[in-house]
Amino acid sequence: MLRTCAQLLRRQTSQLFLTTRLSSTDATAGSINAAHDKFSEREQALENAYFRKLNDELLGQLRERHGDLEKQSDNIEQEQKRIEEQIKNLEKKRDELTKRSQKIQ
Repeated sequence: MLRTCAQLLRRQTSQLFLTTRLSSTDATAGSINAAHDKFSEREQALENAYFRKLNDELLGQLRERHGDLEKQSDNIEQEQKRIEEQIKNLEKKRDELTKRSQKIQ
């Protein structure tokens, strides 16, 4: 008699426990995301690391390109100064030649 009462009590409590677990009001209970929370956190961290690395690479390429453009700009300025000096020298030679031609006449 005691044994049947214990079995009956176990059966009722297990059924009660089962029904409360199945009728949970939590929408995320049993979902894949909730079950793999650490995996989703790791995936998010890996994704962030990938985009951070990609961003660093692009920023490095941009800095390199900027450096190249600065060098080109410096070269152009030097070439411009050299051409201006040549123009001044040619103007001096022209003036000297015009003075010589005026003396001869």
